[in-house]
Amino acid sequence: MTLYDRIGENYTQTRKCDYRIADKILEILSFCQATTIVDIGAGTGSYALYLAERDCNVFAVEPSATMRSQAISHPRIKWIDGYAEKLPLSDRAVNAAIVILAFHHFQDYRQALREMVRVVGDGQIILFTYDPAMISRFWLSEYFPTLVEDVESTFVPIPQLTQEMERICDSAVNLIPFELPQDLSDSFAAVGWSRPELYLENGIRSGISSFAKMNKKELETGLSKLRDDLITGMWEQKYGYLRQLGQYDVGYRFIHTSISIS
Repeated sequence: MTLYDRIGENYTQTRKCDYRIADKILEILSFCQATTIVDIGAGTGSYALYLAERDCNVFAVEPSATMRSQAISHPRIKWIDGYAEKLPLSDRAVNAAIVILAFHHFQDYRQALREMVRVVGDGQIILFTYDPAMISRFWLSEYFPTLVEDVESTFVPIPQLTQEMERICDSAVNLIPFELPQDLSDSFAAVGWSRPELYLENGIRSGISSFAKMNKKELETGLSKLRDDLITGMWEQKYGYLRQLGQYDVGYRFIHTSISIS
């Protein structure tokens, strides 16, 4: 069973579209007036649905059978079993390609970018990803130290990614930091940046790939330490100020570019 087949079993319960992330994508897309989009690594389709409900036609590409079995149905969404490195779409089939927290799972990200250029033609490529240089500053790594190694070995460093994207796409790349809201509804890895209690919930952790890959002993040790620190007030003493913030830059980034092929 693949990683995403494992974490996908209850994916729809915790990995829900956050409208602020989706609205930022729509804001970027408005510059090219995209109407047909490929959502690569679409998961169970919560973001595809948000876009479809706003008059976009979406090709939702997802290799995980478990994810697709929970796929959200909509007349403007066409679900496709496929991989980023070999998109089952014709040249210039779409106006835009989006990848929402899936880029780090691609086997060959350079080939994936080349495929995006091919199917987009003249249009936009938008990635929502994470800057691995930020992970060591996130308090969660204090409780789960292997998060640092996992994130740094999984996510492409932002300078490297933007350089390769500019080279392959032959266009300027824009980088936009995205501060996570306190009430984030998409429960990815940093969902509990100001709500540490969330990480004690198995349901929350089950939809996060970093926890799915974690050694059982480290997981139990980290959870025990976090639980104790919440009870004693130690977490509050060190990080309680985060609860007062409405949003916070944990390290998530939008990276986008406009393609123009003559």
